[in-house]
Amino acid sequence: MNKKELAADGIVAACRWLSARSVRFRLLLDIVVNRLFLTRQMERRTARPPFTPDELAARTAEFNRASERYFAEHRDVGFLLGKPYSDTLNFARRMFDIGVLAHWLRLSPGEVTAELGAGTCWLSHFFNRFGCRTIAIDVSPTALRMGRELFQRDPFTNWDLKPEFRLYDGHRIPLPDGHVDKMVIYDAFHHVPNQAEILCEMARVLKVGGVVAMCEPGAGHGATETSRHEADEWGVLENELVTEELEKLALACGFDGVRVVPIGLPASIEIAPSAFRQFLLGYGLGHYWSLWCEALQSISYIVLYKGDYLPTTRRPQSARARIELEDDRVGVMAGERATLAVRVTNTGDTRWLTGIPNQPGQTSLGVHLHAAARGGPAVDYDWYRGALPRDVLPGETVTLQVDLPAIGRPGEYRAVFDVVAEGMLWFAQRNSPTAELRIEVRPEPAD
Repeated sequence: MNKKELAADGIVAACRWLSARSVRFRLLLDIVVNRLFLTRQMERRTARPPFTPDELAARTAEFNRASERYFAEHRDVGFLLGKPYSDTLNFARRMFDIGVLAHWLRLSPGEVTAELGAGTCWLSHFFNRFGCRTIAIDVSPTALRMGRELFQRDPFTNWDLKPEFRLYDGHRIPLPDGHVDKMVIYDAFHHVPNQAEILCEMARVLKVGGVVAMCEPGAGHGATETSRHEADEWGVLENELVTEELEKLALACGFDGVRVVPIGLPASIEIAPSAFRQFLLGYGLGHYWSLWCEALQSISYIVLYKGDYLPTTRRPQSARARIELEDDRVGVMAGERATLAVRVTNTGDTRWLTGIPNQPGQTSLGVHLHAAARGGPAVDYDWYRGALPRDVLPGETVTLQVDLPAIGRPGEYRAVFDVVAEGMLWFAQRNSPTAELRIEVRPEPAD
């Protein structure tokens, strides 16, 4: 170990010693460390268009026509229809973007998912294959025709989900109030000239508890050569998206929360395995932080919330229940059904859905049938399903009258009660407690 490393170790040891003995020093040290990691990246200025928001909004029809011209006159239709696979330079980033968007949307099969600025609808097609009821919305009729063709080309498109392709005028989204569970915008919102009007429309069509996730280029996008070329050749708007301003606008337009997700594929780095432990200890972190801040300014992942987001059994978080049986033991004759009352309380943070039959997330009371002796396989793992009377919110309790199936063979059995989100999980898989009923099945009396 050289003199510099010895000195550094001494300083670190002294700081730790002082931090353990003085709250004031620990707070001061936190400020100093934060200051050390500040970079000059935040000095980058946005390239704003030479128009006010009102002037841009007044040109909405003009930008709509430019968007239609872009798709109608594009020289490489195969490229447009082949996205994201045809976009070889950006393929990895697009896969990463989709993952971030789907994750923060908390996207689940069966949800009504609108894509605003859908273009050729390739992302909507992704979500259709995932099981969402997609609505692709765009101002370009040519783009939507291409999108429908893309859906028709794929034999695995799920037409049972009734995918929709909606043309709109750049002002009013053609959907009723509270119609959409989730909304995604991918690389499109910075083309919108009348952002306040469209944010109000987005909030209108979104259900309470709904989420919008968007991926948009960051600071400096409008000044890039590609953006200037698109604007000059097609007349499309290449606006700058400033997240702080977007937050104020979204809150004024009916949203209740705005978040930025600080992540990005360009921020990822390679580290030699031999150096990884040192990296985790903080060596080289200052250099990485500078690279990370630079990368994060090139792209923005933004999440908008209407009301409080409440997870459901389509995508459960804390899936927990308390199950209380009227009795813990019953006796019946062979071929006779056992009946009992069961109280079920939602002790987690997830809404149990009941009105989505045959879809992932439909929630029921389930029972596994086992022999009395432990250690063997279940006699019938899916022995019983009991419908819940309604959706069950966190903290709520419902009572069911359970009429268990008859057992034909005399003997001792264990019925294990659990809650199941169909196609997702049994709650016991998340360490939720089960309840057990002992069943004695007696032989029928001889005549």
